Amino acid sequence: MNLIYILTIDHPSSVHRCSDYSQFCVNTWKYWCDKHGVDLITETKSDSRFGNPKWNKLCITDVGKNYDKIGIIDSDTMVKWDAPNIFELYDEEFCGVPDNSNLRWLNDSLNVYGKFFPNVTIDYYEYINSGVMFFNKEHLSFFETILEFYTSNKKELDGWNKGGGCDQTIINYLLVKEGINKRLLSPDWNLLHINRKEMFRHNWQLNEDDTPLFMKYSNVWHFTGFPVTDRINIMKQVWTKYRGYYE
Repeated sequence: MNLIYILTIDHPSSVHRCSDYSQFCVNTWKYWCDKHGVDLITETKSDSRFGNPKWNKLCITDVGKNYDKIGIIDSDTMVKWDAPNIFELYDEEFCGVPDNSNLRWLNDSLNVYGKFFPNVTIDYYEYINSGVMFFNKEHLSFFETILEFYTSNKKELDGWNKGGGCDQTIINYLLVKEGINKRLLSPDWNLLHINRKEMFRHNWQLNEDDTPLFMKYSNVWHFTGFPVTDRINIMKQVWTKYRGYYE
């Protein structure tokens, strides 16, 4: 049996409520999971062990024990109704989509978190986004390693004010340090920076078809890289217009 695990936590530290947009994420993933016989678990409450709610993905060490393959998915994503079953497309690898479109941010993030990993080098072209990750039960021990790292550095990480994101760069460093075999998925499994790529547009030469480019050419849409208020509105608009495909 396989699992999709999504964090949908409304946390006091967040300005906007995750539930304002996560409902549209869950709607699409529920349809996809039902279609492919995959279990869906959504986490709505933050574990008291963690300061930042993003670290709750480490609860997968317990939640994922009875599953063969697992996906951890951010709540600002939506999956296309006819996306294939990703769990049939990989074997023993740890899978993710490269996230290197902003090299300045990436370089800064690697530098500030590099203090924890002085002898580890990251290939920019193999740095993955932690918002959509697919793996198998053998990797649960890797998440135990991440949990141990977090616990050992909890005070500093909970008070982190140096930028560079939260868990993503640490996960990438530990993937390399632990020698985890990665598989880099094509961008259609985690389409990032949709606005920057101008994929909210449609092909103006096909006036009879106003389907946005992001919908035509990807399986998982990741609504990040712009203000959260825009995310809420865009995800709501996408769901309102295309919800019929999920019924």
